[in-house]
Amino acid sequence: MGTRKEQAEWRREQLLDAALRVFAAKGVDGASVKDLAEAAGVTPGLLYRYFVSKEALVETVLRERGFMPRLRELLTADRSGRPARQVLVELLVSFDALLAGNAELMAVFFSAARARAALAELTGEGQRLIGAFLDDRVAAGELPPHDTGTAARTLFATVAVNRATGSPIDVPALVELLYPEER
Repeated sequence: MGTRKEQAEWRREQLLDAALRVFAAKGVDGASVKDLAEAAGVTPGLLYRYFVSKEALVETVLRERGFMPRLRELLTADRSGRPARQVLVELLVSFDALLAGNAELMAVFFSAARARAALAELTGEGQRLIGAFLDDRVAAGELPPHDTGTAARTLFATVAVNRATGSPIDVPALVELLYPEER
């Protein structure tokens, strides 16, 4: 199978895959270390060799399998020549599609009461990325001065909560609500 390092990395990935499945099915609080180990086909002791606690495993699943790498990619792509409202619609539609395509991760994300610090860090990063985009567009004179932090939290949370509850969201209408076209 390769070197010991490659085997260890393969095992770690296997543990993360199993953890995602179990956390999605049982919730973070409902999943025991025994459940996690059984799903991965290992002993609890081996699980602890890779992750010091269940909370560390949850945090790793959220960080490594989560939305932030893709959201970061979406928000840092060069869109300087396009109108802010158009870019926001594209970003939020992409974010919603990303959430829709990761139902297991969404279940973990919203059941991770035991990993509040990791959730706060991840959602905070998403909000900061959106806020930085808005700040850049305010500085360029494209958007009026406003509380970009609140706007970013509103956009990020509205898309996430609507996806989690299965409520359809009209992203263009959301963007228009916050940033109406000048008529």
